[in-house]
Amino acid sequence: MVWWVERLRRWLRRPAPAPEGADPRPAGVRAEDAAARALERLGYRVRARNVRFRFGELDLVCEHGGVLVFVEVKARTGPEHGHPLEAVTPHKQRQLARLAEAYLLGLRCRPPPPCRFDVAAVQLGPDGTPTRVEVVVDAFRADRKPARGVRRDLSGGSGGRR
Repeated sequence: MVWWVERLRRWLRRPAPAPEGADPRPAGVRAEDAAARALERLGYRVRARNVRFRFGELDLVCEHGGVLVFVEVKARTGPEHGHPLEAVTPHKQRQLARLAEAYLLGLRCRPPPPCRFDVAAVQLGPDGTPTRVEVVVDAFRADRKPARGVRRDLSGGSGGRR
C-alpha cells in the first residue's frame, strides 16, 4: 500500500479534540492518578508508575508498611461493563505475577522484599472523571493460593459490592 494512504487513514482515525475545559488526558490516566492519590491517603508511597516490560505493564509499584505492593488499576464507566474487579482474571493475575518477578529481578536485592498484590477499582462518571476508588488489599497471591482481600472504599460510599 502506498505510504500516504496509510498516513491518511491514521489521520482520519485520530480522536476528536476534548471539549473546552475538559481534561484532555485519557480516562485510564485519570483513573491511575485517582488511584495513586487514594493510595497515598492510605499511607502508601508510590515508587513507580507504568513500569513497562516487553510482555506487559505494572500500573503502580508502591511501598506500604515495609511491603512492596504491586497495584493493578481497573476502571469502568458504568455497571453495564461490570465491576472493575471482575477484570482481574486468573490469567491477568498470572501475568501480574510474572511482571512483578521481572521487576524484582531488576532490583537485584537479596533477599527480595516482602510483596503483595492490591487492586484499585475506579468508577468513572459519564464524562470520564473518577467518582469512586475502592482498594482491595492483598487481592490475590502469586503462589495461586486464594487470598481474602480487604476492600476499602475511599469515596465515602457504601463500600459494598453491587
